[in-house]
Parts: sequence; structure tokens; C-alpha cells
Amino acid sequence: MTTTVNPSDALAAVTAAHPRPDFKRRILAAFTEGNIHRPQSTFGTVNADVLAHYDPTFVREDFVEIILGNKWPE
Repeated sequence: MTTTVNPSDALAAVTAAHPRPDFKRRILAAFTEGNIHRPQSTFGTVNADVLAHYDPTFVREDFVEIILGNKWPE
């Protein structure tokens, strides 16, 4: 016998059992705190987006410009 679970009901049950107050702000703060001291490690990850949003001193590196501007021979 197969039972079908309504995704909305499942989400409601999980969040009722495991409340996440202020989750969005707290998870973004955690990403920021975990990366602000090592911004180079965020290159090519979503963490660069987080730092760009929350750290006004963060300068995102541009992968295309790095490739085009490198001095390696073709």
C-alpha cells in the first residue's frame, strides 16, 4: 500500500516540530560570520553573494576577467 503525503502538510508538520524563528536572517548572518575573515574562499560560491550583500567592503572577483587577463600563454 502506498500513501501519498501532501508536500504542504509535510512542510507544516516539520516546521511545527522544529521551529526556526528568524531562520533567514540567522542563516545569512552565520554565512557572513563564517566567511568575512576569508573572503577569497567564497570565490565561485553562493557565499560571495552573501558577503556582497552584507559586507560593504567586499569586492567580488570576476572569474571571466581573471581568465582573460591572465599572463599564461594560450
